[in-house]
Amino acid sequence: MMKSIAYYLIFFIFLLVIVLPAAIVRSCSGFLPEKLDEESQMVKPRELTVSLYVTSKKRIEKIPLEEYVKGVVAAEMPASFKIEALKAQAVAARTYVYKRMRSKGGTGCSLHPEADVCDDPTHCQAWISTGQMLKKWGIFAFYHYYSKISQAVKSTSGMVILYQGEPIDPLFHSTSGGKTENSEDVWGNFVPYLRSVTSPGEESSPKFIAVKQLPVSEVVSKIRQKWPDISIDPQNPEGQWEVVERSEGGRIKKMRIGNRIVSGTEIRELFQLNSTNFKWERDKDKIKFTTIGYGHGVGLSQYGANAMAEEGASFIDILKHYYTGVEIKKMDA
Repeated sequence: MMKSIAYYLIFFIFLLVIVLPAAIVRSCSGFLPEKLDEESQMVKPRELTVSLYVTSKKRIEKIPLEEYVKGVVAAEMPASFKIEALKAQAVAARTYVYKRMRSKGGTGCSLHPEADVCDDPTHCQAWISTGQMLKKWGIFAFYHYYSKISQAVKSTSGMVILYQGEPIDPLFHSTSGGKTENSEDVWGNFVPYLRSVTSPGEESSPKFIAVKQLPVSEVVSKIRQKWPDISIDPQNPEGQWEVVERSEGGRIKKMRIGNRIVSGTEIRELFQLNSTNFKWERDKDKIKFTTIGYGHGVGLSQYGANAMAEEGASFIDILKHYYTGVEIKKMDA
């Protein structure tokens, strides 16, 4: 009798712990995302839609604007962030696409002329579908995070960032390292709302400080490939490096490499460093780069935004801090 009860108990635990969760995951992955996608992509009368080029599918999809914004927030910012930071990201994402919507006189996506934007983060904004959100977060976190992002988007519905009455280019990045950059220090163009501002509290970022070591031979090889006419000591290249100019944000703007003056951005790209706020030192047969921050450093710092939210700042406070002289308003329908 006791053995039978034990067998039944083991079988019940097996069903509860193994079979049921697996069935839930299969069920949700099979039907939930598609159902959400179908419902979300049903365009209501007079509702603004985004023509999105989906790279993985190599086609353009029409998506309601607010649903598109959810996909951007889910792709671009950790869903565990404070709700006010998510709201700030939602408004920035909406502003970005609104400025480019062809139905509103925007220029659209230069890589895909028939689309407003694409989902390639190196060109436009990242974006993921609800199915991709499920894979990213897992079934048990999906409902919580999706609901949280939906709340952030709904509570800021229609809001965009304006400078002198026009939508801005709301650039953003992961981690500034304590201070953001002026636009001209990175790309050469002065943009009045993209000014350098302090960004405290970013130490929680996993990429606040990073170390990368490269063999001296590789460093020399990359430099010579980039600048074939450069004069540099292959045994002691770092001995001929010198910072010439720093930006207002404290990053390397220009530096001397041998007989050439190069930009910090060129060195960052050449050695695939996290930012242009870096220093170097020799470590035997390697050169060790230590970087602070992650990204170009212009505009909104995502980890800085979350730090502000943790201190009680609203999404409007966050946006007005990182974008100088702007206002946040409901867009015209």
